[in-house]
Amino acid sequence: MSRIDKIKQYGKIEKTLKEKYRDKMVNEVSLKKTDFDDGKFSVSGYIRLKQQCEYMRHKGDIEIKVPREYTEDFKDTLESLVANELLYIKKNRRSTKITALALLIIGVLWYLVRYFFIHTIVVQEITLVATWVFVWASVEKLFFDQNKLTNRKRRLLQLLFAKITEK
Repeated sequence: MSRIDKIKQYGKIEKTLKEKYRDKMVNEVSLKKTDFDDGKFSVSGYIRLKQQCEYMRHKGDIEIKVPREYTEDFKDTLESLVANELLYIKKNRRSTKITALALLIIGVLWYLVRYFFIHTIVVQEITLVATWVFVWASVEKLFFDQNKLTNRKRRLLQLLFAKITEK
């Protein structure tokens, strides 16, 4: 099969999928009966729900379609699971900030030690590298790790305020 034929085949598949899922909303999640155990929303169902929401837009509301027989207790169970994870994220954000501050202080102290007490050029260069390692680790914790936690928090809040409908 030539490359042009493959491109045409991919185009046909894309068109077929587009027609098949035309009515599906962009921020719509549909749960299955297997996501529930003994009439309650299961942890594995919660993990599957989060995975489905992972690639959705952060803006806009999410609509969660739940099987009719499970809609009664679904919201309470979802709130409980989300609340536990939000508490974990809050603690993790706090510890990330403390760790970033500690790494920054260590980096600054290394720089001061280098500046005032070390006069050998080789040792000065080694302490300079150590200084930058600690400062960069601090920046990484504060900006990159904190951003990941903030995005997780936003996604969970989006799940918490999702519109729940029966299917």
